[in-house]
Amino acid sequence: MGVINETPFEEELYFLKAMGWQAKYITIHRDKDRNPLNIDNEQIKQDFMDAIDRGYPVLYIGSVGHRYNIIIGYEDDGNKIVSKDAVETIAVHTDSETIIREKWQQNIMEYIFLKGKTELAPERERLLDLFKMIVKRARRTDVIKGMKVGFAAWELYLHILEHDDFSELSVGEVGRRMGIYCDGLCQIWGRNGALDYYRSLLEKFPEWREELETAVAALDTCAKSAGFIWSQGFSTDDFETDKFRDPAKRKILADEGRKAMQKDMEAIEQFEKILKKEGMANL
Repeated sequence: MGVINETPFEEELYFLKAMGWQAKYITIHRDKDRNPLNIDNEQIKQDFMDAIDRGYPVLYIGSVGHRYNIIIGYEDDGNKIVSKDAVETIAVHTDSETIIREKWQQNIMEYIFLKGKTELAPERERLLDLFKMIVKRARRTDVIKGMKVGFAAWELYLHILEHDDFSELSVGEVGRRMGIYCDGLCQIWGRNGALDYYRSLLEKFPEWREELETAVAALDTCAKSAGFIWSQGFSTDDFETDKFRDPAKRKILADEGRKAMQKDMEAIEQFEKILKKEGMANL
């Protein structure tokens, strides 16, 4: 999610709020020597320790790889942290589950920590807010951090897949393009992640039944198309990478991707119908 956040942890904060959590994020500005300018290392350490003492993990982004890391504990009065999936510095000790690090504050770019539970809004209100967010992101035509999002991104992705000339690219370069394509398939398959939840709403909100049933069917078909596309036999070994150079074979993938996108659009249209029913179409 982070790559399409317009402000730090925008999506994360949205979903934490939707689940009833109050959270705070910090972006650390540093000088040329990597010293923090807007916060000191002791405050960073205290924020982490306070959250962990309350039983809450801390999510942070490090300076290498821009990957999320999760801090689940600390040792030596906070001079060492217990981390999952950390990548920035040489580990003091590792086992199969965690990594313990020291001198850790100097590698942090951003972090977000939980401050406690907050009162949840009624589910109906939260759902309508969610539908608004989904529709708005899907319909955006501008860019975030130089990247298209929603259907505009999907259109561009399919155009590149079909029309780019891969004939002069090295095996490694074609493999990198395939990696982008594989990420796209994961996005398509991910449409099934919320289907059980949407189905659970049918009895709670019978006035939305028609729209939700149509949306669920569309998203289910969209997600299943990823399986068909995978079945065409593309992989990242050298032989299949050569196959990926073939424009005719890539057109098969692009055409199937457009069918999937149409189903995704159909689901978005159903969310828009629900919003219109609730007098929120223009919000």
